[in-house]
Amino acid sequence: MKNDRTAKRTIYLSRSERRIGGRLFLRFSALNGLGISFLGDAAVTLLAIYFGAGNMELGIISAMIHVSGIFLLIVPRIFKGRNVVTVGFWAWMIRGLVGLPYGLLLFMEGRGAVALVMILYAVFCIARTMGVSMVTTIQKRLMVSRTQSDVVFRNAMSFQGTQMVSRFISFLILSLNTLAELTSLLLLPLLGIISNTAAALTLRRVPNRTRVDHQAGENLFVIFARSMARPERRRVLLLRWISLAQNIMLAMAIPFLRRSVGLDAAQIFLYTIAISMGAFLSSILLRSIAARAGSRPLMFYAAIPGVMFFLAWTTIPEQYSLAVYSIMGFFTMFALNATNLAANRLLISITPDDAAVGFNSMETFITSILALILGFGAGFLADLSYELSSVLPINQYGLVFLPAAVGSVFQVLIALRINETGSMGLLEAAKVIFNADNLRAWQTVNSLETTADPVRRKTLINTVGHSRAPVASSEIGKILAEPLSGMKGELIDAMFFTTRPKLAEFLRGEARDAASFHREKAIFALGAYPGRETEEVLKAVMEEEDTRMRAAAAKSLGRIGVKDRLEEVQVLWENEWRLRERLDYMIALFHMDPERRYIDRLFSPDVAASGERSQRTLFTLLSRQFGMSPPLGAIYREEAVSSGSGVEMILEEARDTRFLLQHEGMLVNLWQEGDYRRIWDLCHRALADADPPSTVAPVTRALKGFTPESADAANSLAALYFTYQLLTAEAAE
Repeated sequence: MKNDRTAKRTIYLSRSERRIGGRLFLRFSALNGLGISFLGDAAVTLLAIYFGAGNMELGIISAMIHVSGIFLLIVPRIFKGRNVVTVGFWAWMIRGLVGLPYGLLLFMEGRGAVALVMILYAVFCIARTMGVSMVTTIQKRLMVSRTQSDVVFRNAMSFQGTQMVSRFISFLILSLNTLAELTSLLLLPLLGIISNTAAALTLRRVPNRTRVDHQAGENLFVIFARSMARPERRRVLLLRWISLAQNIMLAMAIPFLRRSVGLDAAQIFLYTIAISMGAFLSSILLRSIAARAGSRPLMFYAAIPGVMFFLAWTTIPEQYSLAVYSIMGFFTMFALNATNLAANRLLISITPDDAAVGFNSMETFITSILALILGFGAGFLADLSYELSSVLPINQYGLVFLPAAVGSVFQVLIALRINETGSMGLLEAAKVIFNADNLRAWQTVNSLETTADPVRRKTLINTVGHSRAPVASSEIGKILAEPLSGMKGELIDAMFFTTRPKLAEFLRGEARDAASFHREKAIFALGAYPGRETEEVLKAVMEEEDTRMRAAAAKSLGRIGVKDRLEEVQVLWENEWRLRERLDYMIALFHMDPERRYIDRLFSPDVAASGERSQRTLFTLLSRQFGMSPPLGAIYREEAVSSGSGVEMILEEARDTRFLLQHEGMLVNLWQEGDYRRIWDLCHRALADADPPSTVAPVTRALKGFTPESADAANSLAALYFTYQLLTAEAAE
């Protein structure tokens, strides 16, 4: 009996199911990448070459993985009503176990061995193709539009990462001198069976409620005709099929390197590691571009270098070293993988929800027909290239790669006609993509969206907030649009230090809204955005009763150069007792009042009555406003750790000042005795005839006007500090 709760659910997965399924599918992709290299075309091609296969047979092998899609014509009918995970599991089990009969090759040779290799690989490909049509549907259920890029690229990276590992293992096995070449080649399918079975068992655990559907009157040809009648679907499908055709053509590089160049089997796997690395890095580096610029720009700008790389494969001589071909393979696969991923994202976006299996089966079936033609065509072109290479500037497999270059040209032209929702325009994307700062900014935002570690997030937020990349403002704007984002407040703070004029209106809107969660931070940031609109917003806030917002607005008004509220701010400063508001008014008055009258109140009985902690904070701000060094805050810190340390730090720093040097011992004794009035008397005496620069004259005036009856540890230490600063400034004038 079915669980009632399960029965009420739709075919769409819940958030928790997508999260669990996503982790399992990622593990499946990794194990699948491990298995496909041991069981796939590179190992099979080398086996076929070992037994003397011709170019036509090698061409069919390179296309076989796609040719097998012909069998999808009957898949929806056979498996109708079955859960797609169940069908995918058994398909993956079969494709692994079919590798066991490769052991018979130990007792065979010649054409019979080639035939067995091709038959077993055909069965492997048929099972894989049936499974892939299910896996595509499973993957679609694990994503929503918001997570599409992340899911596609993460799984691609997982697949390609382990593929590199398996190819390196293959290289090591084929490099063993103790094993015959055939024995080494047959060890690879055995390893593939193990990893492929593990992948199948992992796939079986992925949550899914989608079943294979088949409607009466619906078949692959009907679905194909309907899709071709819709321009957007037609263009996406053409891009997809061209990308797969290019994969088939590039696979013929292995026969070229083995036969024409003369590389051994182990060297071939070194080459395959290079192309895997190209695909892996392509997935990592282009992930953020696809997510933010869209698939259309990615397809367009990846297909252009694709033309050049495939033309290079057409003409590259056979005398170069492995390193040259590996570098060529790396860059070709980098571009080809980019077009593949762009095509996959576009394909997922046009896949219908209610007939996903049928649509995917149609797409794979048409691919198989094209692959069959391309397979025979690749073999024919390889033979033709061998005959014409002596009279044309091509290598012995050159004509095989030429159609792939033509395909890249078509991709460029088709990409111009694609309409992708949310995609950047090509010119706009070019300005962004071909800028290293933009790419770093996108990568940082991408990491920020997927990182849970709070320390790491803090670093990334700081990096994004202070980035000067042109795209940083738009990316920050998206984050700021979220009402209660954990990053929002810190990014608003950063907008004060790294101004973003495009987002100034957002800040003004936040500052106007009394209900805004980050209103105070927005008011603070507006201090870096002078202008009439900002001034109006801040003046309006100053009319409110909220003392905190009023003080913050006064501070920002001072910073943007507004001085017509000076007297009002002076009154507010004199009547304020809250420390935070006092600090804001101090900053406002520093910018508004050239006479710095607020400093007189700092050194007064009223401020002394507020307590030593408040005084230390206010005096530290004053020292920062005048850019004094060493920092007064550091001196207070030393004094807090050990009584007398702050005084000693000042005296050590001030030995170039005669007054403090002469009275050093006396000042230490007075401090130890707590005789702060005498310390002030000495400071007054030192400043009696002092004539420091006009820039610090307000500080001199305030110190001279202080009444020693209000002396305490906080203001006495400040008196010594500022006296030293004033005497030093006088000497330097």
